[in-house]
Amino acid sequence: MLAAAACVRPGLEGNRSDKLLRLFDFLLNQSLEGPPPTEQQIADEVFSSGRTNAPRGDANVRVYVHRLRKVLKELGEGVEGDRVELPVGSYLLRLAASDQGPVPDSGDTLGKDGPRSRLAIRVGALVLLIVAGLAIWFFLKPTDEAHLADAMPWAAISGSSRPITMVMGDYYFYEDNAGPGGAGNAAGKLVWNRQVPTREDLIIYQMLNPDKAKRVVDTNQHYVSSGTISAAFALRSALRRDVVFRQRDVRLVAASQLSPELLKTTDVIYLGQWSGVSAILRDPLVQASPFRLDDDLVSVTDMATGTQYRSDGVELRDEQISRRDYGYIARIPGPMGNNLIVIAALRDPGLREMADLVTDASRLIPLQSRIARSVQGFEALYQVRTLGSVNLGATVVLQRPIRTQGIWDRSATTPEYRPIAAPSATPR
Repeated sequence: MLAAAACVRPGLEGNRSDKLLRLFDFLLNQSLEGPPPTEQQIADEVFSSGRTNAPRGDANVRVYVHRLRKVLKELGEGVEGDRVELPVGSYLLRLAASDQGPVPDSGDTLGKDGPRSRLAIRVGALVLLIVAGLAIWFFLKPTDEAHLADAMPWAAISGSSRPITMVMGDYYFYEDNAGPGGAGNAAGKLVWNRQVPTREDLIIYQMLNPDKAKRVVDTNQHYVSSGTISAAFALRSALRRDVVFRQRDVRLVAASQLSPELLKTTDVIYLGQWSGVSAILRDPLVQASPFRLDDDLVSVTDMATGTQYRSDGVELRDEQISRRDYGYIARIPGPMGNNLIVIAALRDPGLREMADLVTDASRLIPLQSRIARSVQGFEALYQVRTLGSVNLGATVVLQRPIRTQGIWDRSATTPEYRPIAAPSATPR
């Protein structure tokens, strides 16, 4: 599904409709993870403009679903293999095999239509020659991806034989069954609460909030952003095309599934939003880097200089376009001679740009400095420019060595558990 979706996404981006692209990403995520969304859920998640009393049955949903169904059908024409389609009457994407009609029996065409069939044979032979030439050119031509293993941060793991674990940042959701007056008899809704980042924290949350203990339920639900999914697909595809990494075992896990054993025995690549870093990775990263994610989750502060870097927007809309985001790359020596590579951003626009950057060796040239190639490790911050759903490039803001001595030998200081003062529960 991800591979087929990646094939049609550029065509959707070319339609110049952020809403159509957001609808596709939302339906893709629902198709991969959960039950079919309702029309009202689509209106709230994709088309809501902040109104709390938006009318049900918004006609925009049906109009854009019809448009998306038509565009996917047009993009799927002539595609070999699986394609993505949106069936009539459904709000879930599905895979469909390409329509290959029956091949007619040619019979003795030379005897029936000699000149025409001989011309067809010549044309077919010419086409085969062209295709063969293109194939030879494709495999022999020099590409940036062929040199990806020579660029940092990939050069740090190019000589390793360890498996590669690609970790996607995710967020834990629990179910809240609060009904009228707080009774636990209503249909449950999934809630993301910054006070409850893991299943274990839900137990603490129930102990500290006995009035809510009966109504909140652990359903072990986790959310991965659409930007993280597309970035992971792009990075995994680039590694598979590189001759050095082609034979390496690349496994894909969510941040909540990363175990100490994987962190010890594999080269780990974190890919996701800054706020999606799990505790097992956050502990060494906080000790190694002076960057601290702010409570609003859309800005990061460099504690070494006191400088704050803030994303311009949380959501992309036709009338409210995000124009600036910040991306991050770091390489940290692992606990057992392996490596931890962090590719992150404040929001999805920056993350998509960072995925494009780290898979293009020519754009990694600024990281070929003595700092980046230091055994100690490094970190780099990028300012990402966006226009709607299109990224316009990234500029290096800073690049410096990272502190790694002792980060695997002791734990970072853990703050006292306390509720966050700002509103933190977000229904989905």
